[in-house]
Amino acid sequence: MVKDVISGVYSLFLFVLDGLALIQPGKHVQSVLLIRLDAIGDFILWLDSAQHFRKIYPDKKIILLANQACADLAKKLPFWDEVWELDRLKFIRNLLYRFHLLRKVRKAGFDVVIQPTCSREFLYGDAIVRISGAREQIGSVGDYSNIRPIEKKISDQFYTSLIPANPQPLMELKRKAEFMCGLGISMKPGLPDLSLALKGVNNPLDNVNDYYVLFPGAGWSGRQWPINRFAALAEKIYRQSRLAAVVCGSLDEQDLAESLIFQIDVPTMNITGKTSLLELAVIIKDASFLVGNETSAIHFAAAVSTPAFCLLGGGHYGRFMPYDLDGIVDHMLPVPIIHQMDCFNCNWECRYFPEDGRPVPCIEKISVEKVFAVLQPLINNLHQLDSIQ
Repeated sequence: MVKDVISGVYSLFLFVLDGLALIQPGKHVQSVLLIRLDAIGDFILWLDSAQHFRKIYPDKKIILLANQACADLAKKLPFWDEVWELDRLKFIRNLLYRFHLLRKVRKAGFDVVIQPTCSREFLYGDAIVRISGAREQIGSVGDYSNIRPIEKKISDQFYTSLIPANPQPLMELKRKAEFMCGLGISMKPGLPDLSLALKGVNNPLDNVNDYYVLFPGAGWSGRQWPINRFAALAEKIYRQSRLAAVVCGSLDEQDLAESLIFQIDVPTMNITGKTSLLELAVIIKDASFLVGNETSAIHFAAAVSTPAFCLLGGGHYGRFMPYDLDGIVDHMLPVPIIHQMDCFNCNWECRYFPEDGRPVPCIEKISVEKVFAVLQPLINNLHQLDSIQ
């Protein structure tokens, strides 16, 4: 309760402070600002829709304001003319950084500003739309996943147009196609083609013949399959296939990866925190398969058609995973591995209150045996191919 009050007061403080950026008068030029500030996985899921903005605005300069974590990938894509980066942590904690970025947006004088995110955030995308001063300010009706009702009521007024959003749960690929349909683009949801973005990016593991990827991080311990089970699984896989495991992750997950390496008694490489985002994508593309929690690695695997096995909890079940695409799909889609419970779709507000550092029950109850049983047909197939060669 106290935490909610403090958060609300700080939100009000930033709202008032942001108003200072409105003092700079806006001028309008023929340009479009796309605001996409969410995490890497959601950014990947958006890219198939994002390519269509060129059709809507063929004669306007398009600038993407993106989460800094996605910038390297965004800069390699032809869907926009320029990429501006936003550091999410600094934007919320460093008042000078926040003011300078808001003033930069205001001074640019965009004619159109679009925030296609359904789960809008009052202090991030909505705040930038408010300050932009654009003639057209387009967003989604959205939901309440990341915003308080009073904040949404206020920020709805920042937009000149809100695209309707089906109140029923939708897989994110369909949600993003729904938004584009609201802009007049008829499209079927699909996965992006990253071949252009990855062209010329070298695989740091060129000297490793056959490997698979383990991605043990999850961003939050509650969504993270226990490390000792990743270790046990790696040993089972090696005994069956002789494949080396490559442990990947972000800089923040180095301790986690080292803990895993310490527990594994089979050939393993740890490159956690040692690759760029694009190098990570190429490593996943060239892997035999990937095993990981529900993170960006799973969505990268889908985009580059590498077999992936996702240790999936129920917090957002059906929204990001499993994939739900109509018709023929030309990508290898991730395989979800779950422990079904009647409390799925809790938005990660677990009613079982797991201890700090422990996963929620729907993750913890996924056994090593169950995961290996799902993997085994693929491993057997790889073994048969090796025998033929």
